[in-house]
Amino acid sequence: MEQVVLTGMINDVGAAIMTNVDKSYRMGIELTAGVKLNDMLYWSGNATFSRNKVKNFTEYVDNWDTWGQESSFFKERTLAFSPEFVAGSQLSFKYKPVEVAWVAKYVDKQYIDNSQSDERKLHAYFVNDIRVNTKLLVKSIVSFELIASINNIFNAKYEANAWVYQYIEGGEHKVMDGYFPQAGRNFMVGLIVKF
Repeated sequence: MEQVVLTGMINDVGAAIMTNVDKSYRMGIELTAGVKLNDMLYWSGNATFSRNKVKNFTEYVDNWDTWGQESSFFKERTLAFSPEFVAGSQLSFKYKPVEVAWVAKYVDKQYIDNSQSDERKLHAYFVNDIRVNTKLLVKSIVSFELIASINNIFNAKYEANAWVYQYIEGGEHKVMDGYFPQAGRNFMVGLIVKF
């Protein structure tokens, strides 16, 4: 499968260059299930197991000492931002117009570049939310849907994205990187009006 991936190379104005790699693959299996436990309680879940690899990949690192680039060849590496395991679960309780749902999501570790280095990765995270919504119908022509949610109820500390820049300076391999921390426990309320 052909995919476009970052190489580490930059153009003459410093923008990242991507290349089309012809030897890569993504393969896996996704499982979904759901069950109605009784008239008011329903559970559904999903899980994905996958392998996401690039073969014969050349990575480039800027050399500030020579104003050139150094290359490294990798026979096979895990593709960046490609967790091997992802899972979700939702337990819903519905009574007349009110529905309460417990939503959980797990995302396995992910590398932030194609070098498969444990020094440049996002750690696995597990996040839980509670969502409440209700629908009201007024005079058969206007409906209101009120949605309230508490997100990340256990206040998990995690990052869902990152960037990395590698370079050589003074003969030493150095790395600049940045991670995007996600919100701790937070609340949201929304109102949908339909005519």
